[in-house]
Amino acid sequence: MTRSLSNKKANFLIFLCWLAYTSAYIARLNYNASMVEILSQLGTTKEAAGTVSSFFFFAYGAGQLVNGLLSKKYNTRFSVMIALAASSVINLSMTFCTGIDAMKYLWFFNGVFQSILWSSLIKTLSDNLADNKLSRAVMVMSTTVASGTFAAYGLAALFSALNVRWTAIFYVSSVVSGIVAVIWFFGMGSIQKEKTANADTAKQEKKKLELTPVFIFTVVVILVCAVANGFIKDGITTWVPSILKEEFGVPASLSIIVTLLLPVLSIFGASLVKILHKKLKNENTLNGIFYFAAVIMASLIILTIGLKSAPLTLALFGGTACLMAAVNNVITSVVPLYSRDKIDSGLSAGLLNTFCYVGSTMSTSLLGKIADTNGWNAVFICILIFSVGACVVSFSGVLATRKKSK
Repeated sequence: MTRSLSNKKANFLIFLCWLAYTSAYIARLNYNASMVEILSQLGTTKEAAGTVSSFFFFAYGAGQLVNGLLSKKYNTRFSVMIALAASSVINLSMTFCTGIDAMKYLWFFNGVFQSILWSSLIKTLSDNLADNKLSRAVMVMSTTVASGTFAAYGLAALFSALNVRWTAIFYVSSVVSGIVAVIWFFGMGSIQKEKTANADTAKQEKKKLELTPVFIFTVVVILVCAVANGFIKDGITTWVPSILKEEFGVPASLSIIVTLLLPVLSIFGASLVKILHKKLKNENTLNGIFYFAAVIMASLIILTIGLKSAPLTLALFGGTACLMAAVNNVITSVVPLYSRDKIDSGLSAGLLNTFCYVGSTMSTSLLGKIADTNGWNAVFICILIFSVGACVVSFSGVLATRKKSK
C-alpha cells in the first residue's frame, strides 16, 4: 500500500475522520443524553428505556465485526458518507416516535449504519498516513468521544433547561450528520485525487502472523478487557445523570450539564496513553494499570456514597471515565494502528470495537434493571466486579508475555 499524502493533506484527513466520528457520536448519544427527559415525558421504566440503547449497541457491535471483515473492500469515500446520511434520516425519524417500541427498532438500524464508521475510518488513516503521523491520529481521534459526548449532553441540557421537547436534539443531530456526510464526500474526493497523483509502486508487505498459544491468549485478554471497557464506560455515561438526580436531588438539566465533565476528562486519559505508550509498549500492561486504578475508584464510590456528597461522587465517576477512555484508546486505536504491518487495521478495529460494544449492550439494560430492583449501590458493586476481573485478566496477559520472552 502507498502512503504518499502531503503533510497538509494528511492533517486534513485526520480532521475529516475526527469530524465524521464526532458527528456520529452526537447522533448516537443524543438518546442517552435525553434519557432523563424521555423517562419523564413518556413515563417508562429505566429498564425499558435502557433497551433502546441496548438495541443500538447490539446492532453496532455485530455490525462492527461484519464491517471489520469487509472494510478492506470498501471505498471509504462512499461507505462513510452513506453511513452518516442514513444516521441523519434515522435521527429525523426518531422525532415522530411516541413510545419506546418504535424507538428501539429505529435505534437498532442507527447502530447498523454507524457500525460502518470506525473500521472504515481507522482503515482510511492506516492506508494513508506515514508512521510519524500515527501518534497524532490516535490522539486526535481519541477526542471524538469527548467532543461528541460534550455536544450531545450539552444540547440535551440546554433543551431541558429551556423546557424544549426532547425531540429537538434529534432534529439537530439529523442536520449535523447530513452536512458532515456531504463534507466527507467532497473532502475525501480531493484526498483520493492527490494520492492517485502521487502514488508510487512501493508495497509494504505485512509480516506473517504467528498464531502461537501466547499470541492467542494475548488476543483473548484484550477482548475480555474490551467487554469490561464497554460495560463500565457506557454504563457511567448512560446512568450518571439519573444517579445525580435520584441520589442527590440534582435537577435534570443540571445533572446533564455536570455530566459533561466526564467526556472532557477523557481527553486526559488519551494524553496519559500517549505518554505511557512511549515507555510501556505492552498494551496489556497499560490496561492492567488503568483497570487497577478503576478498582480503587469504584471502591471509593461504594465507600463514600453514604456521605451524600455530589461533588465527591462526581469526581470519582470522572476519574473512572478518564481511565476507561484510556483503555478504550489503547484497544480501539493504538492496537489497530500500531499493528497495521501485521494485520489489516480495519479488521482489527472492527473486531475490538465489537467486543467493546458487547459490554455496552450488557451495561445499559442490565444496570437499569439492577437499579430498578436493587438500587444504585448494587450498580456500583457491579462496576467494581468488572474492574477487578479486567485487572486480573490484563496482568495475566502480561505474565504470559514475559514467560514467552524468557
